[in-house]
Amino acid sequence: MRNTRHASDVGVPTVASALPERILTAAAELVGQHGPQKTTVAEIARAAGVGKGTAYLYWPSKEKLLLALLAHELVVWIRSVRAEVVHDPERLRPSRLAVLLLDSWRHEVVELIASDLYLRRVLAAHRDSRELLERSMPMELCVRVLPLMRREGLVRSDTDAHEQAYVFNAVMTGFVVGKVTERADSAVIDPAAVLARTIRQLLEPDTAPTRSQCERLLPEVLEVVDQAVANLEEMKYGAAAPERTVRARG
Repeated sequence: MRNTRHASDVGVPTVASALPERILTAAAELVGQHGPQKTTVAEIARAAGVGKGTAYLYWPSKEKLLLALLAHELVVWIRSVRAEVVHDPERLRPSRLAVLLLDSWRHEVVELIASDLYLRRVLAAHRDSRELLERSMPMELCVRVLPLMRREGLVRSDTDAHEQAYVFNAVMTGFVVGKVTERADSAVIDPAAVLARTIRQLLEPDTAPTRSQCERLLPEVLEVVDQAVANLEEMKYGAAAPERTVRARG
């Protein structure tokens, strides 16, 4: 798994603790190399420079650690998207937002959830965590933001809102899966351009939204995004919450 960190994360609420973050970073590297089933907690702890017992202080089982890892990867993805939108609010236009999601996608998360049978069994056994992860996928967050876009005129109002949300999710899913499975010898096209054109034709009004419309919408969008990040952070560091509380009080 990639472990890119974004300097533009500044301003995003975070509850990260250095030690569990180091463990999750090591887990990301090892799971990316060997897969979740073959990677052991002992190997992760060794790579992080801690004892195995320390890892279990934060996550009582390997399954919990893997779920925290998925939350960790989603937070990185969401924050990268958030930073770009804050820098340029016009990226909230559906066609531009779709391209941003495609360009910044965390393909490791998609591949693991979609193709790894072991991890899918873990998710099936932890319904609450699975539902939280699903609700926090950037594409799902966009579906929740669509009614706000519709209200502000960034999305057409002459078709059913639920149908628009379904179409957006279906189109995005298709393009992301296509990127996962694309072949080096495939036809030379520009997926981003095709995606932008598709979303523009399906969802956007005839008159392009203005920057001021996007700027008015931005605070509400950030509220949705930041709540998702906060929920994922609790999932990442659930067992570490007492440590954070003590340090905050100190």
